[in-house]
Amino acid sequence: MQMDFSEIKICIIGDFMLDHYIYGSSNRISPEAPVPVIISEHEEIFAGGAGNVAINLKSLGVQVSCIGNVGDDISGRKLISLLNDKGIDTKKIEVIEEYKTTTKRRIFSNGAQIARIDEEIFFNSDTKNKVGNLSNFDACIISDYNKGMISTSNFNSKLIIVDPKKNSFSNYKNATIVTPNLNELKSATSIQDESDENIIKECQKLIRKYNIKYIIAKKGHKGITLVGKNMFEHIESHLVDNPDVTGAGDTVIAVLSAVYAKTKDISLAAKVANFAASKVVNKKGTATITINEINNYINSHD
Repeated sequence: MQMDFSEIKICIIGDFMLDHYIYGSSNRISPEAPVPVIISEHEEIFAGGAGNVAINLKSLGVQVSCIGNVGDDISGRKLISLLNDKGIDTKKIEVIEEYKTTTKRRIFSNGAQIARIDEEIFFNSDTKNKVGNLSNFDACIISDYNKGMISTSNFNSKLIIVDPKKNSFSNYKNATIVTPNLNELKSATSIQDESDENIIKECQKLIRKYNIKYIIAKKGHKGITLVGKNMFEHIESHLVDNPDVTGAGDTVIAVLSAVYAKTKDISLAAKVANFAASKVVNKKGTATITINEINNYINSHD
């Protein structure tokens, strides 16, 4: 089987960010404070947050459109440029003068991350009026980093797939798929024991309460548990040494959405997304999956 996503149209609504990596080396301690003096050697800049979801989708050949906000600043202009350079539709990313583009600066010294500096402000956006009719899209991804863009998932779309950050899943009522990690699942439920039995029970409570079709519980190195109203499936993780988990959730929701929009096979979509996560955490920084990697995996598991 060869997956071809070129006819699939997906809209991303969410919090768009810029990931800025500064790499350097240090061989002395500052006389001003007990901290290393880092000589900057090179820098890398990537689209992060919802922007990384968009880049992952585009690398699969999906037709991608974005809805969100950036600030009227250098980071915002760079972010839009990165997305446009990939052929991603950014016409509905609004540039807002009083907003600051969320930027994460990660500083590395001698190969190890030693600090992260974030620039952000919470901006409560009128998302509902901005979105409009999404009926022309095969799916809508809600990439919620809790920066103010997302207050609901109740949009007019065939498929709604949510990467959640809010403590209450009431914001994601009627979604098709919600993809929490274990910390996000704990925040939304009373779960204490992280056994698979309890994960299934709590997910099914959320499914019934908020009319969600599926929950994909991301368990890190323990894999994924797929839960529906009357079904569940445990998907084992792929072993990765020294994983870099930056942006792994963005890859999961991008691949999950593309495969499910194409096939309507939730089990296949979850398995391919789980594999894709293992590939990107084996890469450094904000990484993406490729269509060739996806097809090689699918063909080897036919």
